[in-house]
Amino acid sequence: MRHRITALAGAVVAGAVLHTLAPAAPAAAEVPGFDVRVTAPDRFTVTRPAQTVTAVVTSESRQCRKVRWVLVVRTPVDAEQLRVTRVEEAGEFDTSTSTEGDTTTIIDEDLDPGTLCRGRTVTGRWQISFDGPDGGDVRFEARAFDQQETLLTTAAASAEIRGERAVSPSPEPSESPDGEDEESAGDAGDEGNDEGTAIVPPTDDTPAALVADQTSLLGPGLIVGGICVFLGVLLLLRLRTRSRVARVEEQTLPTGFYQMPPRR
Repeated sequence: MRHRITALAGAVVAGAVLHTLAPAAPAAAEVPGFDVRVTAPDRFTVTRPAQTVTAVVTSESRQCRKVRWVLVVRTPVDAEQLRVTRVEEAGEFDTSTSTEGDTTTIIDEDLDPGTLCRGRTVTGRWQISFDGPDGGDVRFEARAFDQQETLLTTAAASAEIRGERAVSPSPEPSESPDGEDEESAGDAGDEGNDEGTAIVPPTDDTPAALVADQTSLLGPGLIVGGICVFLGVLLLLRLRTRSRVARVEEQTLPTGFYQMPPRR
């Protein structure tokens, strides 16, 4: 049972890794025998000239098909800052655009002028720019459909939008453990203080001065204390040495009188 759980977990992790790496490589064709590659710049800079995103679809089928391109742009940047122009050799190509949340979809009004056959490709090109000021990440997903609106294949590429500021989600109000937000809790605390003695918050200068005084006195105090301890130990050692010398001298002094040597 444990081996089965380990194998299942490994399969889930492997699937997640493959899903993460999918944007960097051509996606598997929805219809066997078709493949598309998407090429995009690594970086877009707001207010700079438009850059080209290209999608090239290939076929292994013996049957030739017409292609309709759909480009899906996903980015947290506001869709009003996005500028997309579908182009062909003859010039601008008509498209329809729709936006839902952070996703903008650009659909060709007509089929691509080229014909997709074995050994022949069809290319879609989009001129893309961003007005700014926001920046962030962007993902381009190109989808190739045939004239029967059948999805042949899809692939994607990612890029960075360098703007004057990065897009960040709006902060959500935090809630207290009792389900009340911090503002309500703060109001309740103020009402409680009104009933008793008013609490005057300390000013910003007073704590800083106290901390500065304590910090400036701590160093000299430690030095003086260390010197006093050292002198005390030295004095004790000297007194002990003196007492030991005195004890030795007492033991070596004569305890009686010598007799006078006899006269000759």
